[in-house]
Parts: sequence; structure tokens; C-alpha cells
Amino acid sequence: MSRSQRSGVLALAAALLLSACSSHGSGITPPAANAGAPSPYTGPASLADFTYGAESLTNAQYIGPASTGTLGVNVELRLHDASGLVSYAAQASDPSSPLYRHFLTPQEIGARYGASPSDLAAVASYFESYHLHVGGWPQRLALFVWGPQKALEAAFGTTFGLYRQGDDTFIAPRTAPHFTRALPVSGVTRLVTAQRSFRDDVPLGGGSLTTSGYSPQQIRNAFDYTGAYKAGFNGSGITVGVIGTGPMSPADVPAYGAMFDTDVATVTQVDVTDSGVSASGITNGVGFPESGFSTPPPVTAPCAGSLPACNPEDVEAQIDTEAVASLAPGSNVLFYLAYSDAYCSDANGNITPAPCTTGQTLTPLLGITLSDDEIQQAIADNNADILSLSYGGPEAAQAAYEFDPTDPTQGLGPDEFAALAAEGIAVFVSSGDSGAEGCQRPAYQPAIDQTCVSYPATDPNVTSVGGVTAPLDRFGNLTNQIIGWGLTTSRGHGGSGGGISAYFAQSLTPWQQGMPGVQGAFRNDPDVSLLGDNATGMAALTDASLGGPVVQSVGGTSVAAPEMAAMWALVLQACKSSATCAAGASAKPYRLGNPAPLLYSLYAKNGTIAPTYAQTFYDVLYGDNQQVAVQPSPGASPLDAGYQAGPGYDLVSGLGVPFARSLIKAVTKQ
Repeated sequence: MSRSQRSGVLALAAALLLSACSSHGSGITPPAANAGAPSPYTGPASLADFTYGAESLTNAQYIGPASTGTLGVNVELRLHDASGLVSYAAQASDPSSPLYRHFLTPQEIGARYGASPSDLAAVASYFESYHLHVGGWPQRLALFVWGPQKALEAAFGTTFGLYRQGDDTFIAPRTAPHFTRALPVSGVTRLVTAQRSFRDDVPLGGGSLTTSGYSPQQIRNAFDYTGAYKAGFNGSGITVGVIGTGPMSPADVPAYGAMFDTDVATVTQVDVTDSGVSASGITNGVGFPESGFSTPPPVTAPCAGSLPACNPEDVEAQIDTEAVASLAPGSNVLFYLAYSDAYCSDANGNITPAPCTTGQTLTPLLGITLSDDEIQQAIADNNADILSLSYGGPEAAQAAYEFDPTDPTQGLGPDEFAALAAEGIAVFVSSGDSGAEGCQRPAYQPAIDQTCVSYPATDPNVTSVGGVTAPLDRFGNLTNQIIGWGLTTSRGHGGSGGGISAYFAQSLTPWQQGMPGVQGAFRNDPDVSLLGDNATGMAALTDASLGGPVVQSVGGTSVAAPEMAAMWALVLQACKSSATCAAGASAKPYRLGNPAPLLYSLYAKNGTIAPTYAQTFYDVLYGDNQQVAVQPSPGASPLDAGYQAGPGYDLVSGLGVPFARSLIKAVTKQ
């Protein structure tokens, strides 16, 4: 980059415009890697500057020095008013608040609550001085910092090593990272690459020439999407975003529609790339050059290699997009996918464009590892009215990483979901597939046989979606009762995530306070439920572009979350078509913000409004989310603790299972 380009980018930062650049102005030489092997970590490092996920190094085995070529991290900025953003998000989704549905743009979020211009410039210039690339988005919540391993080691005052914990091998700092001067930074993600979030899908199996799992028509009939369609509501005019965990082929959804002879929505992949960021509205299309994002490689057949040559579909992306596209066939579906693989580097830290040559290393990342960047892009675009997320990780593993355990309103996760709610975007998150045992993964947890819930499902600004068992005939008619998904139906191998948060108080979810069935003083999970049991599952199609699609049954709350997102698209279409409902004080007045407060208000008003709670929700009375113990203690029960479904709200199914047509009437009066 030329000197004039670099100066221009810094000027943009100083003017509240978030951009990025690469710089070579300081002449600082990164230190050589320490050749000696340090002792394995025995506990979390003591951090004076910022959080970065050190707890995942507890008892991890050091393997040797890391040699990655390039690395990218998300730097969480100190916001001008983080508490104010969380407060505004709650009020914008609260029907009793004077700020209800007064939604903000990403630029307004940045100006009111994001990092200040001086703080932004200070952080950007620090990393630029180490020859690193810096990028970001107009909401000014975080920066993406990317470059050679040696340059990152210099910027963070450490070296990187390879570690093993159980079956997971990951990269992490060998000593506690720090800055050479005080910076307005609260945390850094991906300095430790240990897996924290996991997909919430449970494949059952299938074959290339047979279908298994429920068809879209069966699910439509079972949960009365069909009634909504007959009333004219199929999601038309509404945009649903899916936060991608892995790759998809553009041929999959059309093939899915053809196989089941049904209409499906158009799905557009939104790559988190340089051009994509520029197009998203960063001032004057400047964007940030050389950010490290690039177009994902094409899908390949299942293979044992690694990116970029080996890029098989992960099933999760397929069930997410196919569920939304088939259940809200009139909607527009955006599939957000980030891929970082634009450059190679050699042992001296020299960067050149891919493909790599002899002596150079390529370090690609895709999908779930870059989910924060996909969410940041969705916030910046402000195009999706609804987001569906089908992944999560134990709260205890996300604490001090995605959020501050001493003040869980602070952190990159709460900032992101508060920003989405402040924009009026409804976010549905899968509650997990381990029943009440959400801490079964990752391996570094101190005890995996304990009740634990999943984050981000417990974030106050999202609606958590659990799973149920729904026995259907071939027409989609119930043949027996809907029950909670858990030990009763899956023999303890999978169940609806549910329980009580250890961090988020009900003061942050006031719509739960005082509700019959809600327990304790902390956020209860899930909020609602839909089909999830993998003993039945929903049909998912993969590999349509590879000579013959494979169809299999896939269950899990990964099925339930996009089903709920599709149902909410029908609700928003109904609101958009009503002058009375589409009265929000924003550029998109039909948005309703976080759905959870509205859903609980229907429960609270049971019997006083039409349709009633009993007409809108199937109250799940039976079933559980108990699990078989993973590591039972000698003489102890082989079963872990769990919860039972029951009348009204419960920790297995939440408020119950909504029916689309009645939900539309209850929320919009249409």
C-alpha cells in the first residue's frame, strides 16, 4: 500500500469511518521464535491486559513450536458505551418501552456505542506498526487483524505453539500475551484456536437413492405452515440470514426443491470478502484491502485431506438453508460464509498471494471458526431481518472468551447480539443436542458430567430453540403426542438442550421473571421448540453438484432453529402487510426485534387474548432431556441429571411448540 493510501485509511478512522490498511511504517522486527520447549500449562494464565481464552490451555500438552505462516484474530474493542448498547437493545425489543421498535443502523450503533475514533485509531495503528493488516465494520465493535505469524507474535509479545487436549490439536500462545503499551482492547478471540463452538446437528443416515427423514410437506402440515400459506403468508419480502458453519453448493437447495416437488426460496451466499465488506456500506465503498478474507473454494466430495483442496459439505449448512428455503419459500435467504486463505508466507514472514510455492505455508479457516466475522458482516449489512444460528458451546467454555463472567453483558458475544437486536434483527439459536449436559465438550472442562447450558443460546438478545419428538404419518398428521426430545426417545444419546444459565441473570431477561414454570433467578433455556429428535429428523440433501445427491435424515436443534426462523419470516411478512403492525420507528418498520419478549407475553396473557396460548402453542407435557453419563462415577447412576417436560414453561421444550398460522394471528392480528 502506498503512503497516501495508508494516510487516507487512518484519516477515515479518525472521522468515525471504520476501514483498514496494511502498513510498513515502524520498521519493528518481530522477535525470533523461542526454540526451547516450555513446560505444559497447568492452569489459566494471569492476564493484566485482555482476555483471550487461556483456560483452554489447562493441562494441555505442549507438542512443539507452531509454524502457520499467517494467522487472523478478532480484537474486541473497548466500546464507548457497552452497557448503553445492551440497555438500548433490551428496550428496542420491549413492547412496554417507549423505545420499542426504534431500531438503529450499524453506523448509528458505531457512533453512539462503539469504539471512539481515538481508540479505534490507537488500536489500528498499533497493529499496523507490526506490519499487520487491520479491518473492521461500521458498528465499530471489533477489528479483524491478520498477518504473518512472526508479526502477530511481536504484536502480542509471545510466541505460538501447538498443543493437544484430548483429540483436539490447536495453536496457542506459549506465554501470556500482552501489548507493549496500554490499548483500549477488552479481549482477543482465536489467539487460542481450540474448538469452543460445535454444530448442533445429529445425522441419522441415509442413501444416495433413498430419502429418509420428514419431508418439507410433512413439517409444513404438522406445524401449520400450510395454514399460513393459505392465508397468503410464505415469507415474501422478508430476508432470512444463516450464519454458515461450512460450505454449500448453489445446486443443493434447487435440487432439494425438485426432489420434493416443492417451491423453495432463492439462497444467495454472502462471502465475507474484501469486496463484500466494501459493498456492505463502509463509507464510499472503501472497505479494507488485503483483509485476509477470500472466496471459499468449491465444494468437493468427502475426503480426508484439508482445505483448500478438500472442502466437503458439512450437512449443517445444507439443513439450515434447506429448512428455511422450503418452509419460507417466498423469502430471500442469505448464507453468510467467511473464508480466510488469500495469502501464503515463508519462514521470513514474507507474504505473497496464493497458491503457495515450496517453502510457503497456507493457513485456511472456514465457517464456524470465523462465525464472529460472519455475524459482524450481517450487522454491517443490516439486510437480514432474521438470523438462524445452529451452533454453540458450553457457557463455561465461552466465559472469559465470548463474554465476561463477572459482567456477562460485556464481551464480543453480548456486543454482537445486542447490536443485532438494536437493529431489530430476530436471532434464533439452537439450544444444543446434549440435553441438560451442555458441558460434555470441550475436553478441557473440569467436569463434563454436569448440568450446563449452551452459549449463545443463553444470550439475553436471542431466542433459544429446543427440540421435540413429533410422530407424524406420511401426510404430516400427528399419530401420537409431541414429547420432549431426550432419554425417552433417543435412549440418552442426544436431547434438547435446556437448563438454567450460570451467568445471565433474569434481570437481563425480564420477560421470564414471574412466569409459571420458570426456575431460579437466572435465564432459563430454551424459549420455544420445534422438531429436533434425530430418530425422525428432517430430510437433508447434500452433494447435489457432485453427480448425484445424497439424502439423509438429520436431527438436532440445528433443525429446530432454522424451522423457527422460517416461521418468523411468515410472521414478519404478515406484519409488513399490515399498516397497524408495520409501525416501527425505523427504516424497516415491520421488524419486531428479539421475538422472546413477545412470545412470553402471549404465555402471560393466556386466556385474555385470541388466539390463546393454548391455541398458539402445543404445550409439551411429557418427555425429558436426560442423558446417559459420559464418565459415570463408580457406583453412581449411569444417567445424568436432566429436566422433565410439564404444563406451561419447562426446561425441555420452553414455552412449547408454536403453530405458524396461530402465531401470526397472535403477534400481528392478521
